Amino acid sequence: MTYLTPNTKIPATDGDMDAFVILPPEGVKATVIMQVELWGMTLHMQEVAHRLAAEGYAAVVIDLFRGAHPPVPSDPHEKWAKTFEGFSDIRATLDSRHALSWVLDGGLGCDPGKVFAWGFCMGGRFAHNLAAFDPRLTGAINFYGRVNYPRMDNKPFLPIEVTQMIECAYLGAFAETDGLIPPEDVAQVTKDLASNSKAEIRVYEGTEHAFFNDHREAYHAGAAAKAWQHVLDFLQKHG
Repeated sequence: MTYLTPNTKIPATDGDMDAFVILPPEGVKATVIMQVELWGMTLHMQEVAHRLAAEGYAAVVIDLFRGAHPPVPSDPHEKWAKTFEGFSDIRATLDSRHALSWVLDGGLGCDPGKVFAWGFCMGGRFAHNLAAFDPRLTGAINFYGRVNYPRMDNKPFLPIEVTQMIECAYLGAFAETDGLIPPEDVAQVTKDLASNSKAEIRVYEGTEHAFFNDHREAYHAGAAAKAWQHVLDFLQKHG
């Protein structure tokens, strides 16, 4: 697993949070806070950030693991499960809010424009949560983020329980077949967002979890290209 090198620190609860920031060469259309997948601050996250910058968007990849070493895809499933169970959703949701405050308070050194959150896998649920809990956010993009799972001490609320609180723009991108996100969860999110005219849910035919990640076996080039265009259209429309 290849990891990116953070180049920024963002003040957060109980210490600073590492981040990777890249600005477009000319002007900032809007800013995207990127919330990492279960594998952490990977090369894939850096590559997506560079793609956003090439399209005119500032990208801020935040380290929700706070420097800890998350599992890698080759690790046994038990290690993934242990990482998920031990991860504090409260801290990560607060860290996402701190990142939003940092951007809005001038952390980039330039006008950030409107600010979006884009979460992948694990990070998807924190884009979802940020949209529910912080009205300063312009829009949230949830790429196959799990919204329903057993309640735990460090997960006192579930994303699926707060969906109706989301009033900002929202793009949900889900796989057709996903062992972590059954169709009934996607249907519930769709139902709960029905009154939000700025929300859209897309399910990509023939895909599995992590279909956008070209470093994973589940990568689906056709669906990934469509999803990327849907993201650009979403940012253009609401930014």
